Amino acid sequence: MLIKNKIAGNSEYNIRLLSGDDEIEIQGLYERCSDFSELVEGRTPEKDAGRSVLFDLPPGKELKDKYVFGVYKEDVLISVIDIVKDYKIDGEWIIGLLMIDPSERGNGLGRKLHDIIKAWVSEEQGRLLRIGVVEENHRGHKFWLEMGYVEVDRVKMICGNKEHTVIVMNLDIDESLTGCN
Repeated sequence: MLIKNKIAGNSEYNIRLLSGDDEIEIQGLYERCSDFSELVEGRTPEKDAGRSVLFDLPPGKELKDKYVFGVYKEDVLISVIDIVKDYKIDGEWIIGLLMIDPSERGNGLGRKLHDIIKAWVSEEQGRLLRIGVVEENHRGHKFWLEMGYVEVDRVKMICGNKEHTVIVMNLDIDESLTGCN
């Protein structure tokens, strides 16, 4: 199960499912990660960004299909993971957001969280992970390539005040867990 304490390097993290009660904490993290909002949306985070993370859904999906996890270090929310199961097809899960506090970036936490996500989705019978990366997010694109994702499509999309080309990437979980990618 994804929800529990995890040791990553020299730090212990608590991972738990978030709810509407956590909206203010998510908003605070979103505001600390304003560089992401500026890059993707061309503006500072909206006042309801925390709520959007919890409740926005892709077309055809319901809240029962959505999981929003918080990663805590010393009782401070340092990361949010938004995942939707059976996104386009059964067994395909989309990572809608993997946001990490700027003070926690660059220490391998993203890789560790991705490994946890991948194992959990596999336990939940997921076979494929999907991510969309705006073309301008060179650091994010490089990260997902290093995680084993491959580009499958490019689509035009408007996010906030900006129009983007979004690079759609997939990872076959079975192949990545067995090291055959």
